[in-house]
Amino acid sequence: MKFIKFFGNKVRKKDVYFKYSTEEQFTGEYWIDGKKIYCKVISVSGFTKDKYVAHNISNLKRVLSCDLFVMFADNTNHMMPRAHMDNDHDGISIQVNKTNLILQVGTSNGFADTTGYAILKYIKTT
Repeated sequence: MKFIKFFGNKVRKKDVYFKYSTEEQFTGEYWIDGKKIYCKVISVSGFTKDKYVAHNISNLKRVLSCDLFVMFADNTNHMMPRAHMDNDHDGISIQVNKTNLILQVGTSNGFADTTGYAILKYIKTT
C-alpha cells in the first residue's frame, strides 16, 4: 500500500493500474456511505433464452454498475443491454440478484455463438 502527502495529511494512493479479475477485489474506492467498492468479472457465453450465471458474491448489498459486452463468432463486439426499435424482439436486459447475473433475452436473438464478460462494481452489507 502506497501513501502520499496531501496538504500535510498522509493518504493512500489509488492504484491507477487496476487489474480486472474473476476474483472479487477491493477497487480502492469508497461509496458515499463509506463502504468499500468491490469489482468482479464474470464470464458469460452463448445463450438463446434467459441465462442465469452464478456470481458467487457473498453479502451483496447494491450493484453500482454492470458493464456487459459480448463478441460474436465473426468478431463483432456488442455492448449490453441491447434494445432495438423494431418488432424483432432481440433485445437483452440485465438483472443482478443476491446469487445470479441474469440475462433476459428476447424471443428472437442470435446470441448462441457469443462469448463475453460482465464487470460488476458493488458494495457489500459488511
